[in-house]
Amino acid sequence: MNPSNRRKRIVPAMRVCFLFTLALILAAAVTGFPFGPPAADAPAAQSLRLTDTAAAEAAGSADSALSPLPKRQDIAIPDSLKTFVHEAVDKLSDEAPFKEWKTAKPSIHPLGPGTHGWLVNLISGDKRIGYMIITASDNGGYTLSEYGADTEGLPYSVTELRLFLAQQGLIHSLFEIIEPVPLYAPLLPYWKVTVNGQTLYVNAIVPEILPWDDSKAEAVARSAQAAGRYGLTASGLLSEITAGPMFQTGHTGNPYDNLLWLTSPKLAPLEAHEFVQLLQLQPGLVFRSNAGANDILGAPLMITGYQLWTSSAASGGETVAYAASGIGGRRFLPLDALQQSGKFQVYVSGDGEAAR
Repeated sequence: MNPSNRRKRIVPAMRVCFLFTLALILAAAVTGFPFGPPAADAPAAQSLRLTDTAAAEAAGSADSALSPLPKRQDIAIPDSLKTFVHEAVDKLSDEAPFKEWKTAKPSIHPLGPGTHGWLVNLISGDKRIGYMIITASDNGGYTLSEYGADTEGLPYSVTELRLFLAQQGLIHSLFEIIEPVPLYAPLLPYWKVTVNGQTLYVNAIVPEILPWDDSKAEAVARSAQAAGRYGLTASGLLSEITAGPMFQTGHTGNPYDNLLWLTSPKLAPLEAHEFVQLLQLQPGLVFRSNAGANDILGAPLMITGYQLWTSSAASGGETVAYAASGIGGRRFLPLDALQQSGKFQVYVSGDGEAAR
């Protein structure tokens, strides 16, 4: 064969081989390709998985093996609860920061055994933008035990729980199967998690392992069941009740920014109007538990605002106050629940004096 013709045939073949090899190398870099590395080994892929996890969590996906919440289609949600949720959302969505709730989809899930409560996630697109915790009341109605609005920092984030467990070396993959149980004691959302045969109790607001053994957890659960129902309670429609605008002091919401508040006296229990007047004059109030039970309450808490729910004169004209805790009022907690469990102290500014 003519050497010149032979070269003409070999060169294209070599080019084809080279391009095919290059294609294989590039394809191997893609996590979905069979020859590629496992997604868990690639930081970018891990980030993608986190996004997928958050989306599945927010949507309450029944197909997600990561969700600790029961499948929605397997849950019998009472019509009376659906009505309460709808009306509470309708009342709140008239004012910031809840206006986006008007078009959000509520997703209702029961909390763990003995809680007699439900977690309601407000879903907009693929994001959770708010939540409510609703507890069954003794008279057959429902109590709005707490609520809040934001896209992060809300209780019961499966994503934050998984990240925390991974950081603690308790799980080795963000997709490792765990079966956390969401539980609630007044003022404290928390998880019960079993990992490698070890049972842990984890704060579901800012993830941290609670210093509890099973007997302590059982005592907390019994106490929660025996506790009164705090907050707005209704056995019927909320048509005669109005949710007022949120007031915010503008403080950053962290009681550890300055510890001079420890020097201020503990306040006597406040009526709703006294609580409102005090917050309008001070940068904030710090809530501390009675008898050092801060782990049970997630305390100390910086109180940076309030929202009032008021019934019409025909319905008695009662006012129920919720204290806003966190930046932007991320959580709203019943004033009477706080005062039943602890005391307020005025937050003191850096110059050693309370503001104004």
